[in-house]
Amino acid sequence: MKLLPYKVLLFCVFVLVMFGLVMVYSSSAIVSGAVNHDSFYFVKRQLVFIFLSCGAFVFALYIHPDLYQRYGYPIYIAMLLLLASLLVPGIGKSAGGAARWISLGVFRLQPGELFKFALIVYLAKSLAKKANHMTLFSVGIVPHIIIPGVAMVLLMLEPDFGTTFMVATLTFVMLFIGGAPVTYLLLGVLIAIPVALQMITSSHYRLERVIAFLDPWSHRQNEGYQVVESLMAFGSGGFWGLGLGRGPGKLHFLPAAHTDFILAIIGEEFGFVGISVIIICFLLIVICGFKIALSLKDPFQIYLAAGLTTLMTLQAIFNAFVVMGLVPTKGITLPFVSYGGSSLIMSCFMAGVLVRLSQESTTLADCDLKETTT
Repeated sequence: MKLLPYKVLLFCVFVLVMFGLVMVYSSSAIVSGAVNHDSFYFVKRQLVFIFLSCGAFVFALYIHPDLYQRYGYPIYIAMLLLLASLLVPGIGKSAGGAARWISLGVFRLQPGELFKFALIVYLAKSLAKKANHMTLFSVGIVPHIIIPGVAMVLLMLEPDFGTTFMVATLTFVMLFIGGAPVTYLLLGVLIAIPVALQMITSSHYRLERVIAFLDPWSHRQNEGYQVVESLMAFGSGGFWGLGLGRGPGKLHFLPAAHTDFILAIIGEEFGFVGISVIIICFLLIVICGFKIALSLKDPFQIYLAAGLTTLMTLQAIFNAFVVMGLVPTKGITLPFVSYGGSSLIMSCFMAGVLVRLSQESTTLADCDLKETTT
């Protein structure tokens, strides 16, 4: 029996979501009980998010990919305006010093998560349209830097450096996949380096984060605290882990244990084995996503599948790097696993889009087979 890529992808998503639900409870129960007087507070909310995510996944299955291509530019403009609305007083809700959310009653929408999908749709449409002119700097590079650049400016005004970095990296990778000359891309990186350095040095908070990243143990009581506690959680987990619910990291030691740093709790309680399960699942998602992309014939659909796979991969890698102290600490969740509505719903929606694209490739293969036999 042939195991189709979308079936493996679905299995991996299911494992990650269920594993995440268990770890959200394990990492938040004690703190939630003390603060909210309900140890199941975050789990109950996560269950609601999972239910909504299932709806988003099913909804994605019924949307034909041609609709994304047809309305790619309007979708991008709409999400850009949604990002801009965060800067309007009274609309953008602040947390941790950044206005990244829009309050919808019991649910907080994070427009940055929606924008990343809109960016992929825009780039997929633009790259497919300009496929034969990607080597021209004025056609293949300039518009694909300026248009996402507007969004990056808006993101930095929130400020949201993590999502800004994700948008820049995703744009770079998709331009590379789309056939943009490597020399132009490297030139863009060289130009971006001094800009990034200026942004870091102009902000005392960001500068402190970078200094703490370079030597977290010397800044254990302030900016390096979270990274040090995360590394200690990984170290105490060893190969097999301390066991579910037995990790001390979530006992008010590690901030954001159920969101951005949930991977550290997994490492503490399930050790190298638990981390390996997460890595294998994401590795299979990458393989299946690009297999789906390679099975497609329409350029837009190919870029769309490749972009969605790239985004999920980049977010997982970047989250792991942050938790392991390999890059400065920024707010990037682990797809399918971390607590949070916007991230989980959009991750499942994108998985649904990939499954729908897989069905498109299967339909094309069946049509080709019928034509061959007749």
